[in-house]
Amino acid sequence: MNPVKELFLELVYEARIKDLLKGITHEHFEASGVYLKDGYLHIIFDDDPTLLRIRPDWRGTTEEPVLLRLKETGAGYEDITFQSSAGHWLCLIEAVKTGHDIYLAGLDVFDESFSFLRSCWLHFPLKAGNKGFEGLSIMHHEANEYLLCICEGNDCKSGAKGAKPGKGRIQAFKQVGEEWEHTGTIPLPEAVWCKDYVSLALHNGSLTVLSQASSALWTGHIRSEGGAWDDLFIDDGETYLFPRDEKGRTIYCNLEGMAWLGNGRLVVVSDRAKRDQPGRCTRKDQSIHVFRLLDEGQPTNWRMKMIFLEESTFQSHE
Repeated sequence: MNPVKELFLELVYEARIKDLLKGITHEHFEASGVYLKDGYLHIIFDDDPTLLRIRPDWRGTTEEPVLLRLKETGAGYEDITFQSSAGHWLCLIEAVKTGHDIYLAGLDVFDESFSFLRSCWLHFPLKAGNKGFEGLSIMHHEANEYLLCICEGNDCKSGAKGAKPGKGRIQAFKQVGEEWEHTGTIPLPEAVWCKDYVSLALHNGSLTVLSQASSALWTGHIRSEGGAWDDLFIDDGETYLFPRDEKGRTIYCNLEGMAWLGNGRLVVVSDRAKRDQPGRCTRKDQSIHVFRLLDEGQPTNWRMKMIFLEESTFQSHE
């Protein structure tokens, strides 16, 4: 066993998506990705090609949220990002079978007003249709622009092998014409001890990844210049856990997408709870949550503590 410094996030406020939408008869809101642009959250869903636009401070505004139907090729999307250099929205399709046991992730590309432009493939072979890319983000590094996509499973694998922590992988792509060609693999530090990865975001020289199965996020600083893909991070970074219940069990069981709001705050969206999950998971599903990182001196039940952790520390608790 090794001593690990455990940090927690603190909830600021949250709401069920259906409670924020008046007059909408939708039963399910399986949120999967979120992006902050021009003062609005843009939220997409993995079961329906719909986009929700809402203010991150929805409690203090009279402005109503907007649901927009996307004209698309996918039945839903895993994540969303904005490519400012082209003025394009990119929506991620996790994986589609394109040949014998070969799956590729895809992108639907929209203009700034969400008019559909085209579709394209991400040229990196995946082993399974339900364990492909989960999150994407645009990174500018050493005068180049890259699209980063994080594999859901460790070492980009599915099943038990993909659930073995310590081998988080991000695939980097560079645009060539209207296609995105694979240019390298970025390994997360081995200290990132998560069972899966569902989102990533860049903010102030740092890269953050979100884990659903571990109900945790990790953030690490990126080298501003120099170094290969396998030496992108300055150090091992820090892992933050989302709040647990009084028995130490996971209550945020279905986190799917995240974006930074600034001032140490971030927004996270939750998917629908699975039928075999405990009841405590359903109380936080299909929601928008705003959390904050805690300052060192703040008194709280969730503040930093030193504990000894087994390999299973960052697994979901039943």
